[in-house]
Amino acid sequence: MVLVDSRNRKMKVGERVRVEQDIPSPDGVLYTNSIVKIDEFNNNTNKIRVTDSTGKVWWIEPSTVSCSFL
Repeated sequence: MVLVDSRNRKMKVGERVRVEQDIPSPDGVLYTNSIVKIDEFNNNTNKIRVTDSTGKVWWIEPSTVSCSFL
């Protein structure tokens, strides 16, 4: 499966991407416009594992990030 972002652009593991919407969890919130790095893609759940600037790991939907952040 090919990873695509919210605007149907291709992404790869190891790229830095921008979060498009707030993602709440019991451990905190990953805020809009945060820059995260894609670490892994899980084919079973169709989610990507990303790490934020503090090193915290998040499992999110690929459609909640964007490759263009400049």
